[in-house]
Amino acid sequence: MEMNSDYANKTIKNLQAEIDSLLQTESLNRTYSYGVSEQPEIPEYSFTDTQARLGILRKKIALLRHAINRFNVTTKVQDFDMTVDEALGYMSMLNTEKKRLYDMLRIPEKARERTYGSREADFVCRNFDVAQVQEEYDRVSEELLRIQQAINIANLTVNFEVDI
Repeated sequence: MEMNSDYANKTIKNLQAEIDSLLQTESLNRTYSYGVSEQPEIPEYSFTDTQARLGILRKKIALLRHAINRFNVTTKVQDFDMTVDEALGYMSMLNTEKKRLYDMLRIPEKARERTYGSREADFVCRNFDVAQVQEEYDRVSEELLRIQQAINIANLTVNFEVDI
């Protein structure tokens, strides 16, 4: 079956939802109770059938994940000299950098700080040019957007074969 990474990931979510539903049904039907004076109503449940279906679903998920991993390590993203896997790592680093820069932008130019037991407040002053940090924040944000779009394009447009 031919599909793209986006479709494969959505298929995995659907298969996992089916597993969750099957396990929920099993949880409800694997035991039953009845009163001493009652006739038991035994719910329909087959351990063997449940195990077989779980095995099929889990195998499909494993095959899809493997196909996605192969796609990620072999497919180059547009306008970047890196694979999807490398781009995902780069995107993670950009997110970390963006958060650091955002935190720096929130530092006031001058603030009073009083520590416990101190008679006087200390002044804490920013020791960097906020305009430079803003410029870098904007650059990192733009680069992050570009890499996300490039990954999205690859995930939506590059097909691969999966035998499920």
